[in-house]
Amino acid sequence: MPQRTRDGPPRGSVTSVADSRPELIPLFPLHAVLFPGAAMPLHVFEERYRLLVRERLDFGVVLIRQGSEVGAGRVEDLHEIGTLATLERVEAHPDGRYSVLARGVERFRLRSIEHDRPYLTGRVEWMSDPPARARPRLVVLLERYLSAHGVEVTPQLAPDLGRRAAWLVGAVLQIEPARRQELLETGDPDLAERVLVDELAKLDGIGRLGSFSPRQPPAN
Repeated sequence: MPQRTRDGPPRGSVTSVADSRPELIPLFPLHAVLFPGAAMPLHVFEERYRLLVRERLDFGVVLIRQGSEVGAGRVEDLHEIGTLATLERVEAHPDGRYSVLARGVERFRLRSIEHDRPYLTGRVEWMSDPPARARPRLVVLLERYLSAHGVEVTPQLAPDLGRRAAWLVGAVLQIEPARRQELLETGDPDLAERVLVDELAKLDGIGRLGSFSPRQPPAN
């Protein structure tokens, strides 16, 4: 886990690196993984995160290793790699809650955590996209997976999904958060293919079980 620190600028300030991206950002720890380019609906009811929405700042979504998303207790441990999110849509409710749609922008590595705000903030360094690699087989596997879930891709996915192929796979697959986190951290299309193959094999196995007709016992 990144080390907690109180070094740096005064409370509540946000510093910037040369390219104007903040190096100190608000954090929204979740038991979920957000990928660059993917959308995430959030139901915001805790006051600390209502404040985050009211401030309309971009924030970092980080997967929780240990701890709770809600309540007074602090998150015990976070993964180091997360995704910056920007608010695309905000709906305010009469009781003060918000329904928001956040969109993943880019990855970061969490270097330290601070507790100087009602919500967590973190010092981050920004990560570049993985190299683009053409993966026709990945496209075929992804189309098969989507089709198995009733999603017909029209027109077909581009033969080269580009730099974010693994993140697209992670965003659409119904897999556990730890496996999603691995895809987010590596951006590895080989890993994305292996995960797709595993999930398609599970779906094939479920299909075979569904079509199995047990022998009927003889009539008395």
